[in-house]
Amino acid sequence: MQVVTRARSFKRSWVDMAEALVNVRSRDLYREWGFETLHGYALEELNIKRSTVDKLTGSFSAMERHAPHVLEWDGVAQELPTMDAVDYFAKAVHPKPKREGDPVPEPPAEEVVADLKTAIFEDLAGAPALRRRFNDVLRPKSEDDQRRELLGRVRSTADRLESLVTHVEQLDEDRVGEVSRCMEQLRADLDRLAAENP
Repeated sequence: MQVVTRARSFKRSWVDMAEALVNVRSRDLYREWGFETLHGYALEELNIKRSTVDKLTGSFSAMERHAPHVLEWDGVAQELPTMDAVDYFAKAVHPKPKREGDPVPEPPAEEVVADLKTAIFEDLAGAPALRRRFNDVLRPKSEDDQRRELLGRVRSTADRLESLVTHVEQLDEDRVGEVSRCMEQLRADLDRLAAENP
């Protein structure tokens, strides 16, 4: 029983820490303890960075609102989703602007939220799998963004190819020089295309 208890504690650790931080925040306990902000308290007393505090509290609040039954799971009999997966969910259902001054993005459609909930809380998908499956739906890229991304990928590939070719000892120097010249011309073309359509 002691081992099972410790396993439950281990599996629920992020949820329990998140719940504690949300409780400290909601009751302003950090002020009673001499701190101006929850982040200041967490960093000084718990050695937890601001970004982690935000991830923990945001994830817990999202579960509390959208999947409260999951908070009852012990982590052993019912495996809990990862903090990163729940953080992905929290940011998806409560999107914020990328930069200050940008408009607040529209929340996703109900069907998308339902699919996300299934993927995270039933299928226990991890954050990488969620990004592959949902990023195009949640954060569709404009044609300009897609074009910029493509130009960047081509440039990276050209740089990698040029670097790799110089390491192939069996290629003669003329061929290596030819590849380097071609890659230089390609980079110039890419720069021109990027400048034409910023």
